[in-house]
Parts: sequence; structure tokens; C-alpha cells
Amino acid sequence: MFTFARRELLGALFLAALLVAGLLLRFVLLPDKVPEIVLEQPAEPAEQQAAEEEKKIVVHVSGAVKNPGVYSLPDGSRVFEAIASAGGALPEANVHALNLAEVLFDGRKIIVPGVNLQEGGGQVVPPQDGRININHATAAELEELPGIGPARADAIVREREKNGPFRQVEDLARVSGIGSKTVEALRKYATVH
Repeated sequence: MFTFARRELLGALFLAALLVAGLLLRFVLLPDKVPEIVLEQPAEPAEQQAAEEEKKIVVHVSGAVKNPGVYSLPDGSRVFEAIASAGGALPEANVHALNLAEVLFDGRKIIVPGVNLQEGGGQVVPPQDGRININHATAAELEELPGIGPARADAIVREREKNGPFRQVEDLARVSGIGSKTVEALRKYATVH
């Protein structure tokens, strides 16, 4: 087929030997160093860690529980978790009178009623100072507050049902139609505990 001159044959052999030597040098003597891939979680800033640790609420659990008292729980905890923190319910407890899935807020008092003890019926005990608890009052009860008529009372109840309980009286400002002046006027008549 092809005929090569001696010089061409030596040149081709030299190039082939050079290619083999290059490949040996590349893959045998100097192998690739495969980079090690390390996936690490980025370190959270100390401020963010401290903020997460500080997100605690304090609740008072009483009634038909093994160890009534005040407990510190993570923010967003539920009623059943507070009861568990108090050692669990007693055999005579009527836990079904409570909304066990309710999200707790700071300062909440949970009274676990017994079968024969209907103290509070699992509800928050009304404040003794005459203030109205905006987290548990009906629309009719809210109308007793100064400056709150039927429309605003209904708006407060809708806001509470939609976004959960108010954490402080100032949260009433998130209700449409209630401004900072109204909130200031309600401060001595309303409570969230």
C-alpha cells in the first residue's frame, strides 16, 4: 500500500516513541491529583446563633398535671408540649377540653381541667383587673373596649383567627382601621394574658 523511505520510517517511529513517552510521563509518573470535594455547612454568625437560642417563651401550666409550674419552651411550641413539660396530664385530666395543637405565646397560662374539675374549662382565666383579653374575647366582648365597634371587633377576631394570637396589645395595630392612637387608648383596657 504505502511505502516509506527509511528516513520517513525512522521519523514516524521517533514520533510514536515520543508520544508513548509523553503518555507514560503524563499518566504513570505524574498522575492527576483528584481534588477532594468537601461540603461544609457555612458557619452561622454568633449573633444569629444567639438569636435562635433566645427565642424562648415562658408559660404557666396548672390544673390536672403532674408538676404544675412555670416552664420555658422554644417559641412556636404547642399546648401538648407544655403539658409534657409539666410531667404529663394526670389520669383524671380532661385534655380534650383543650386545643392541644394551639400555638403558645409568651406569658400564656394553661389550665388543664380534670374530669370533675372544670376550672376555667381549659380556657384562660379572665384577668382580675377588669381588662379584656383580646386573644380570647368574643366580638361582643371586644365591643366593650373604647373606640371598638362591631366592625372593628369583627376585624380583630378575623385577624386573630388568620394570624394567631396577639403577643402584645401593640399588635392590634396590624388590624385594619386600628392605628397607634387607638392602640394607646386601649392599652389600659386590654391585655393578651
